[in-house]
Amino acid sequence: MNYKKFQDKPFRLMALIGCIYLVAMLLLNVFTDFSYEQSIMPFSRIVSYSAQSIALVLCLLSFFLYTHHSIYYIALETLTFSYLYTGRIYTALFLTAILFVLLLLENRLASRLWLRIYLVLEVIKLALVFPYGIKTFFEYIGITLFSLCTIGCINLLFRHAYNKKDPDSISLKDYKFSDRQKDCIKEIVLNNTTIKALAINHNVSESAIKKDLSHIYNQLGISGKADLKALFIGYNF
Repeated sequence: MNYKKFQDKPFRLMALIGCIYLVAMLLLNVFTDFSYEQSIMPFSRIVSYSAQSIALVLCLLSFFLYTHHSIYYIALETLTFSYLYTGRIYTALFLTAILFVLLLLENRLASRLWLRIYLVLEVIKLALVFPYGIKTFFEYIGITLFSLCTIGCINLLFRHAYNKKDPDSISLKDYKFSDRQKDCIKEIVLNNTTIKALAINHNVSESAIKKDLSHIYNQLGISGKADLKALFIGYNF
């Protein structure tokens, strides 16, 4: 498998790794009775198997529909809820932290709708932790707040560092890009806009956008979207 195919598709790579992990967990549970379950809740084994199966299907969908990042988010949340239900509190905290990082990187929580959904899900998670005792409940709250605040502060530090980047280190004026190509650069860097969305916005075919991006990458001496975003971090469009 050519790793370069995944360099511009991080969610596809994450989905692939997720599929491998979930298949391994399901096989271990079925054939060796391997289980981390410490649940005091009924039907915990059924919940665990069902959640892993659903998450596996979602990861497979995310692999093929890698531009629809919400599918991968749902897979993570499905696992998180099942781990809380079956008593795997720290594994659930780890997945919660991963999801928070992804949402921050994609600036999803700037949307009121996404923020409300996120907060509602977090409240439901707290309700699932409560049956494991007051000590575990407050420990979960403490670690969650600590990890989310730490991740949020790290994100702010990186953003400040990017904003301080020398704005004269690169300039679009130095390259003979069309207005559409300049707009593609801006949309990808600022909003992580997909090729399909760019094609719709400019009323052209996806192949035309791909041709534009290929020209941009060749002119800038880079290999893909990831390099493009890194090159224009902090750039004043």
